[in-house]
Amino acid sequence: MSSTAHQELLQRFEQGVEALEQAIQGLTEEQLLFHKAAGKWSIKQIAIHVADTELAISFRLRNILSVDRPPVQPFDQDKWTEGLHYEQQDLATALSYFKILRQGNVALLQSISDSDWQRVGVHPSMGDVTLESLVQLYTKHVYNHVEQIKQSLAAQQNG
Repeated sequence: MSSTAHQELLQRFEQGVEALEQAIQGLTEEQLLFHKAAGKWSIKQIAIHVADTELAISFRLRNILSVDRPPVQPFDQDKWTEGLHYEQQDLATALSYFKILRQGNVALLQSISDSDWQRVGVHPSMGDVTLESLVQLYTKHVYNHVEQIKQSLAAQQNG
């Protein structure tokens, strides 16, 4: 991937914050807590999951940049959602730290060399993963969840 392509990726990565904010803007608590099906997350749980994932992303990026072939520690997203009581957390606070962490990650990634994008971490199920592939994955992650939020809202309106 070229420097230009990395800049385009970082722009989309950074815009994930705005995409999430727009997806939940103006929603009522009832809308935020709606579950479109048994066992599915509410919109609030989805949004806080995205914010909490940024904590893991922040650590993973820094570890890959500073340690040779570090393990990429997975986490159980469902256990975090339940164990950290996402539906009782303050959504505005979660969005605030998501935005700050994402800004910090963008600033870090803007400062690295082209060769740094190819640094590798080792994930237990995915094997060797480059920093570049993880940033691509984390970029898609936000937009995939924004789409889930839109689907949940549509289910509420149609239900």
